[in-house]
Amino acid sequence: MPRRFTRAGLNPDIVMAANQLAISIGQLHQDYREYNDGLEPLLPPILDAETGSISAYRLSYTALIGHFYVQGARSFANGKTAYDGFLQPVPPVTPAKTVTDNTIDDFDVKLGAGFALGSMTVIVPYADLGVHTWIREVGKATPNYGGAEKYSNLIAGVGVKVLFSPVSRLVFEAGATTGTTAGSNMNTNGTDYPLGKKPYLAADIGVDYRFVGAWHLKATADYQKWEYGASDWIAGAMEPHSQTKQFEYLLSLGYTF
Repeated sequence: MPRRFTRAGLNPDIVMAANQLAISIGQLHQDYREYNDGLEPLLPPILDAETGSISAYRLSYTALIGHFYVQGARSFANGKTAYDGFLQPVPPVTPAKTVTDNTIDDFDVKLGAGFALGSMTVIVPYADLGVHTWIREVGKATPNYGGAEKYSNLIAGVGVKVLFSPVSRLVFEAGATTGTTAGSNMNTNGTDYPLGKKPYLAADIGVDYRFVGAWHLKATADYQKWEYGASDWIAGAMEPHSQTKQFEYLLSLGYTF
């Protein structure tokens, strides 16, 4: 059966895939590192690292109405990762391996416009604005627990998404975003440590299948990378330069309204 294209000239399967409310579940792999950068000669280049996979959840809404595109997503992840670093303060240099409790809360909005590239493809350039919060509790169940560290920042960027539907009901997508962090901060025990602005990068791929009526199943893989610049010395302490990489894998159930 031939496809009936929308008034905006967009592929109808892509429009249905891009107009849905979805709930997702999966795994987020966290790779966080703090760097020495010459701060402490007795310590190695990497002061500590957090690695491991934790449970991830997302509620999202996307709409492609005419050429107007909007996507809003609230993401949450929690679980334990492995800590490999040192006890504080130093010296003496005391290596430490323990477990970290993580709570990650993200909110992201993309606004853009969709344009047809032939009969099977839609391209969506967009502006991206997000809020990221990470509560890190290193060695919470040990005598060396020093209290929760709350990292937070805004993300502002631009990107492009490509949606491709080679056959009815099936839509592939891929996107990339570049931008910067802003308003970055780490708070622990009531003290704020403002962090430097650094570049932000993200990419995602996915496949959406409308299996019956307006119901969709979707599998996605997301990648994010950003850094925090080192803070100033505050009350005899500082927060070092760090880098975060995240890989997230989600399975979604969605419905087109």
